[in-house]
Amino acid sequence: MKIAVFIDDQGNTTSLYQPGRIWLYESSPSGWRVVREITFGLNVQMGLTEIRTLTLAMLADLDGCRHFVARSINGALLSYFDGMGVVMWKLEGEPLGFLPQIQHIVEEKAQQEQTQSTPALFIKPGKTAGDYQLDLIDALRSDKALTSKQVLQPFLRQGEFKRIEVICDHLPKWFSRELPALSLTLAVENKPDGRCLAVIKHD
Repeated sequence: MKIAVFIDDQGNTTSLYQPGRIWLYESSPSGWRVVREITFGLNVQMGLTEIRTLTLAMLADLDGCRHFVARSINGALLSYFDGMGVVMWKLEGEPLGFLPQIQHIVEEKAQQEQTQSTPALFIKPGKTAGDYQLDLIDALRSDKALTSKQVLQPFLRQGEFKRIEVICDHLPKWFSRELPALSLTLAVENKPDGRCLAVIKHD
C-alpha cells in the first residue's frame, strides 16, 4: 500500500497552502518507508487555473497511490483529488504515527465491502419464496482468500430467509457454535460423491 503525505521541514503534516513537500510512503514487512519525494507548492495568490494544473500534475505523478494526507485541504482542491480517485485524509503529526491506522481502516473497509457483496454473488434464490441455495465449494474455489464465514455468515445474520441449502465438501466448524445462537437448525445429508448437503432453517 502507498500513502502520500504532505509535510513541512519538521516532518509533520501541513496545509497544502503552506511550504512543504510530498513524501510517498510504501508499506513493507519491515514497516513504512519513503520511496519517493515529490516537490509541490501552492499559495493563496495563485489563480484557480494554476492551482488546478499543478495539483492534477502532482496527483498524476503519485505512481498509483490513492491516499493523500495533509493537515488541511479545502475548496476546489477537494474536487481535484476526488476527480482523480484519491482519498484525502486530514491528519496532524508525524506520518509514522498515523500510517498504520490508515492502512487498518482501508483494509477493514475493503474486507467489509467484500463480505457484503459476496452473498449476492453466490447465494441464489430457490424454487419457493424464502428458499435459497449456495454451492460453497464453487464460492471458495473462486477466491482462495474467501472463507465460509465471509460467504455465509452475513446472510444468516440478516435472517431474511426460511431455509438455505448449502453444498460443501465438509461441514464448517463454526456451524455448531453460531447456528444455535441465531436460532437456526441444521440437517446434514452426505452425498455419494463425498459432498454434503447442509440444510439451515429457522427454528
